[in-house]
Amino acid sequence: MLKLTDLNTDCLLKIFQYCSERELVALCRANVFLCGIIERHIFYGLTQDLIMCGHRNSPSIEERNKTQLTYWERLKVSKNWVSGTYQERPYYHHAQMFPTKLCLERDNLYITHTRYLRRYRRSSTDGLQRRYEEEIRAPTNSDISDFVKKDDTLFAGRVCGTCFVWDPEEGITEQKMHQASEYLYCVDFVNELYTTSTDKCCKVWHRSQEFGLTHFDLVIQLPQHSFKSLKLSSDGQWLYGGLYTDKERRALRAIHIESGEEVVFNSNTISIYDLKIKDDNILFTANFDTTFRLFDRRIDRDVAIYEDPFDSSFYCLEYDGLYGVLCGTNRHARVNLYDIRMPKYVQLYFPGRTRQHNSRSPVYSLACDSRYMFVATDHNLRVFDFKTNCGIQRDYANMYDQTQRYIKV
Repeated sequence: MLKLTDLNTDCLLKIFQYCSERELVALCRANVFLCGIIERHIFYGLTQDLIMCGHRNSPSIEERNKTQLTYWERLKVSKNWVSGTYQERPYYHHAQMFPTKLCLERDNLYITHTRYLRRYRRSSTDGLQRRYEEEIRAPTNSDISDFVKKDDTLFAGRVCGTCFVWDPEEGITEQKMHQASEYLYCVDFVNELYTTSTDKCCKVWHRSQEFGLTHFDLVIQLPQHSFKSLKLSSDGQWLYGGLYTDKERRALRAIHIESGEEVVFNSNTISIYDLKIKDDNILFTANFDTTFRLFDRRIDRDVAIYEDPFDSSFYCLEYDGLYGVLCGTNRHARVNLYDIRMPKYVQLYFPGRTRQHNSRSPVYSLACDSRYMFVATDHNLRVFDFKTNCGIQRDYANMYDQTQRYIKV
């Protein structure tokens, strides 16, 4: 008797054309041979451009995935992102309010709280371990305002203007880079080029080593450039920064490192809270004026502007490397999901209330992979699991439209 698995690939693909997506998923679960054909010939193409789970051209989110998702799992997880279906867990409650910063890797999550910077191991079953694996300490006890980790090197800045570099082999090197009267906002580095910015000025440094000691030599000082967020280009030639405030509404700037030339971009915004580099030409900005913008350097203008439906400022953003952008707002710990191919938000996520946390906090920092979203609030870390089979659906995709209809009535 002829079985379905006895047919060749061409015949099976003809049959699969009459199957729904749910039926194809059932076949994947039922038989390994059929699953291989469906994954390779059908689901591979369907999942290339999925929001938060796409894999075309190996986007950056793939590097952060703790476990590799199958293609039919990608279909399910992406639908959960869009429909707002997830399981939520609170972690690391602390009584003292503080703007926590996050950095996510495949195996670790780095978290700051006041003067501490801790590394937590990621779990393949529960998102995170409850106890930290390592605490990175430096002599100064001032609060950590920002940090960046690339490869094995971590660079962190404290509010008092002191910064330190850490790597597993050389340990910690700390240096005073700004005056104590200044408040350090943000830091970044590429190779041996480091940059820091406070509420008074921005500085670019060159890191060198001599006799086993690390030194930071000042390259450029930019007075009156108070960047709330900044990023160095991958080649280290350009510094992109968003001013904390600019009365002329031209807060987005670029500095050429070698010549010191400043470019004032034609992006109509007064204050930029976060900035990400999409590629050599496109910049993402999260703004005080309740917008998230795509700026194109080639034509010197914003090519897309996404507004928050409830007029909240955007404090931070995260990019999946393909089409998905997450924006953290300044009210109710809300996160918006955007697809840059669409003019409107895709979904809104509201953290649930707990006894210790009333969910009125801003979102200070975001991190995500294809399965998890990590949201840093005033009092804790919220972890959203979109792969779970027992998740609760909280669909707010049309919340703004429904609110407007209610107001009109």
